[in-house]
Amino acid sequence: MCRNQAVLPLMLDVIFMFMLFALVLYWWDSRRCHEIVVQYCQRECERLGVQLLDSTVSHQRLWWRRNQKGWLEPCRVYVFEYSDDNDSRLHGYVVLLGRYVAQIKMPA
Repeated sequence: MCRNQAVLPLMLDVIFMFMLFALVLYWWDSRRCHEIVVQYCQRECERLGVQLLDSTVSHQRLWWRRNQKGWLEPCRVYVFEYSDDNDSRLHGYVVLLGRYVAQIKMPA
């Protein structure tokens, strides 16, 4: 009985450390994906001759989806605002599959 009582706190520590590691890894990956989307939006807005407003790109949704090779990857949707005439605020979105831009939508 004493042996089980000593193992339980150790197991809880290992589980806690694993969860903390997973949380930090998710945060780090999310920051990197956000940077990728911001850079992509800036380049795309520049290419189309519109202005990305306030460099605001916000994470909207996250789910799992299979890539072309059949592996599950996180699929994230980011929304942003841009203007084509400095008066209006138009909304666009970017779909990121893993770390690759799968789709961008910028209605005119």
